[in-house]
Amino acid sequence: MKKTQVELESRVIVGAHGVAAEEDHLVMGKVVGVGVGALAIFAVGIVWAYTIQVRTMADIQPEGPPPRPAAMGQYEVGIVNQRLFEQDWHAVDKISGQDQALRAGWGNEPGVKQHPGIDAAMKTVIEQKRNPPPAPTPTPTPETTPGQTPPAPQQ
Repeated sequence: MKKTQVELESRVIVGAHGVAAEEDHLVMGKVVGVGVGALAIFAVGIVWAYTIQVRTMADIQPEGPPPRPAAMGQYEVGIVNQRLFEQDWHAVDKISGQDQALRAGWGNEPGVKQHPGIDAAMKTVIEQKRNPPPAPTPTPTPETTPGQTPPAPQQ
């Protein structure tokens, strides 16, 4: 059935400034149909992907998954640390020691925290590089008389 001019014009809304706009009319049947169709396609894709995975796993491992390795769960395998991060406290112990030293600072009076300024710290580093501590003196080796065997080195 064809709509009359009055019916067509009745859907036109005229605003305060003379701007005319038509009402929004959504065809909900089409919107719902597209949504249901998309969900159906996704469901078919999920079932298809699952069957492909099951068949592929059966082809790759016909007897099922392999047994758990004997070394699994040990603290260290070879040289690789196997402990979970939540159970490993080595880094926490190291950082807490460094943090405690940083919080302690230095000072002439006990209990007084005093940190050097950047200029003083840089001067200290430069002085230590310019004037390294003296090298330790080597210990003299005992001399042997002719015919004696030298003592064996200690390990």
